Amino acid sequence: MRWSHSLAGAFLCALFASLSPAATPPAAPNKQATKVPSKTTLPKTAPKVVPKSKPKTNELQELDWRDLLPENERKHYSPNAPAPVHGTLGEGGPPALQTITTTVNADLDQARVRLPGFIVPIGEPKNGIVREFYLVPYIGEDIHVPPPPSNQMVYVRSTAGVATDAVHEAYWVTGKIHVETRTTPLGTSAWSLVANKVEQYQY
Repeated sequence: MRWSHSLAGAFLCALFASLSPAATPPAAPNKQATKVPSKTTLPKTAPKVVPKSKPKTNELQELDWRDLLPENERKHYSPNAPAPVHGTLGEGGPPALQTITTTVNADLDQARVRLPGFIVPIGEPKNGIVREFYLVPYIGEDIHVPPPPSNQMVYVRSTAGVATDAVHEAYWVTGKIHVETRTTPLGTSAWSLVANKVEQYQY
């Protein structure tokens, strides 16, 4: 699936042109994220979390993005955003394709989790609040940076939501996660989560 033109609008214009700074991977977002990005800065990378031992049932798990992957894929995981993909047309070429995969860590299905990441709003905000969004491990600066694979995207619904003027920040999202494929014009996720808490990541 491509990052569509609607994604370019929501994802690039809303998040980058008017709002979003960029942090350099692979470290967690830092105070430099408040600076206006240049074209040479790398995409944002989600805060890094040290994985913990498997908790008891219903115990809140603080996850790293690699935890969403099956064990045999974790050794290939990188917290860095991939490099832009340009064809013969260069910057005028088509958007990078998303990798669609439903291969996930099924042990996390219906677990209570806390996961850090960045917000990609879905649809139009209502009264300045975004209540439906993708949580992703990194934000690319242009449409030629491949979107995260579907097993590295979480579709989130939040009653409280996030103010549109603050979506460029990194967030902790807490709630029950499910293995569920959700597709929108922006992409496909292999996970869904109903958030009972969305809190800004503190640097």
